[in-house]
Amino acid sequence: MLAATIIVAAYFVFSAGTNLLHSYHLANDESRLRAEVEELRREQDQLQQIRDYLRTDEYVEFMARRVFGLVKPGEVLVTVDAPSPAPVNSDAPDRSWWQRLFGR
Repeated sequence: MLAATIIVAAYFVFSAGTNLLHSYHLANDESRLRAEVEELRREQDQLQQIRDYLRTDEYVEFMARRVFGLVKPGEVLVTVDAPSPAPVNSDAPDRSWWQRLFGR
């Protein structure tokens, strides 16, 4: 009878220990998953803000003007090319930068 009681008590202790360990792992998983859900919510909010901006008239006008080169009725499209660098005159006397810049 004593042996059966010891076996049953050992079983209960072992069962309680495994349940406690399992609960500990579940609590860790829950906190990790809650943090991940919060991060995903922040990312979703950010993506919704970007989506909302991409749907605005301001963005559509920006893309139409910059990327596609479109203009509104009555406007004239003007493109400015970068000027080519001035040729270097090697036979000119050595002058200061401001003299070369202002032509004196």
